[in-house]
Amino acid sequence: MNVEDLKTSGRIIFETVSGSIAYGTNTPQSDVDLRGFYINPINEYLGLNEPAGQISDENNDTTYYSLKRAFELLMSANPNMIELLWMPQDCVRISSEAMERLIAHRNLFISKKCFHTHSGYAFAQIKKAKGQNKKVHNPQPKEMPKKEDFCWVIKESEMHGKKKDFFCKKNLFPFRPKPYSNVGIFDSSFKFPVDFIHLSDCHVSSVEHISNVYRLYYYGHKESKGVFRGDDMLVCESIPIDDELERFVGILIYNQDEYNKALKEWHSYWDWMKTRNEARWIDQEKGKLTYDQKNMMHCIRLLISGEHILTQGSPIVRFEGDHLKYLMQIRSGELEYEDIMSEVERRMVEFRRIYDESNVIPNEVNRKDIEALYRELSTRYE
Repeated sequence: MNVEDLKTSGRIIFETVSGSIAYGTNTPQSDVDLRGFYINPINEYLGLNEPAGQISDENNDTTYYSLKRAFELLMSANPNMIELLWMPQDCVRISSEAMERLIAHRNLFISKKCFHTHSGYAFAQIKKAKGQNKKVHNPQPKEMPKKEDFCWVIKESEMHGKKKDFFCKKNLFPFRPKPYSNVGIFDSSFKFPVDFIHLSDCHVSSVEHISNVYRLYYYGHKESKGVFRGDDMLVCESIPIDDELERFVGILIYNQDEYNKALKEWHSYWDWMKTRNEARWIDQEKGKLTYDQKNMMHCIRLLISGEHILTQGSPIVRFEGDHLKYLMQIRSGELEYEDIMSEVERRMVEFRRIYDESNVIPNEVNRKDIEALYRELSTRYE
């Protein structure tokens, strides 16, 4: 089931505009984020395949949680989920009797565990603030990484016993790997009439007791199956004895771990480029800021909201007054990173003190009461 199917299913019990619009920190360029809850009929949980706990659109701008998944996240004091129970009324688009019942008992999900989740999420925003900035200043090429760029070759002519003056004239040192792409033209005495050995024209066999190191054998375009095949995986061959000396051209070193890391970073960058809000990154791309101001704003927002939970028993969703002014100063890039971090440290000390002294809310949620509420709401949609 996708988002469109869900919207026509009659299962949605709650839908709200969330994110910066709900917080009051939005700008004209802000995206509209929608969050909501839906209920799966009880009989769907009796099958072998458990129904989806979360349904999102392609960019995750719209996300709905099943009631079961919502309760799980609420019991874990997930900050993003807790705030959905305190949304400003002007943000709510769809509500229902079941949702009103849930909101009437929302305090069941408030406990001192919120200290740990809000502080944890706040520091995760700091990490993102620098991590996203890394993407801004280190763009990835449009082409995916190639396995060949993570290969090194030791040519056969540089491996066996040669006279010392040969190495001096050629400016070579024995057994030194060179990047595969820079191996270059083989010398005129090379036994095969080619200028460059292509891995697609070779086979490899593994070198005993060493990982990621292979013997390289040249077979030519017509006879070779290639080093990388199928799903682009390196495939070792059993090399006939007669070919061991005749076709051996050197040692291949393939750093698969670095290739996988580069591929992961490439996908991460281009996924980010596909879904990012362009207006958000202008200052970073121009070099005006060394951090993502939106992430730092959320860090402070989470600490303020978490402190309010410990002292008042509820989160702050819609910000106003001095709090809003300060958050918008961070978002607009008016403050230095070091100054924001000083404020984070000050707030964390205060947050911890309040946690240690507070007796306004319970240490843990009452799972029995939450279970009873979940059963009551779920059975309405049998």
